[in-house]
Amino acid sequence: MEQFLILATVNMIAVASPGPDFAMVLKNTLQSGRKHGIATAFGIGLGILVHLTYTLLGIGFILSKSALIYAIIKWAGAAYLVYLAFMSFKSAKKEIKNTTNLTKTDTLPHVSKGPIALGLKQGFLVNVLNPKATLFFIAIFTTIVNPATAMSSMLLYALWIFVYVIAWFSLIAWAFSGPKILNWYQQHGYYIDWLMGVLLLLLAIRIVV
Repeated sequence: MEQFLILATVNMIAVASPGPDFAMVLKNTLQSGRKHGIATAFGIGLGILVHLTYTLLGIGFILSKSALIYAIIKWAGAAYLVYLAFMSFKSAKKEIKNTTNLTKTDTLPHVSKGPIALGLKQGFLVNVLNPKATLFFIAIFTTIVNPATAMSSMLLYALWIFVYVIAWFSLIAWAFSGPKILNWYQQHGYYIDWLMGVLLLLLAIRIVV
């Protein structure tokens, strides 16, 4: 129980810290609504499941010792964040154009929602290509979890982390999908899109350096 509480506390702090996962959930929720935000949360959960699987199988130790594999993951993750930043800037320009063309009697058109599966895919890729997630799980399972810990206990830890991550980011999606917030976003969404683009670029740079 002591081991579980330590691991749970460390994981809760890590998940609550702003990063690519949070940025992706917030972006998709504001742009496309609650369902897309929750789908992104499930995608992140699936990414976490990948990290947990190779860590429990011991492959995580090999990844931590291979500079080449780590570099590939790092640059792939950074490149994907840069791509998402570009798409965010592109969306911001589109929103500015739409707002400029409105008359006083018009209402701002709803943003394009797109397929929910896109949010799931983006959440998965953002998480699974984040090298910090790789190092995080290797670290907590090698420093907190005792080598003598039963596999059943470690599977329970992994299940808790998986469920908690999905629940946390689904809560974020729910909190930022209220009518007032979405209405405000429809009027000023281009500011948020630009801000999210800058944030994603900064996160990409942070991963690389």
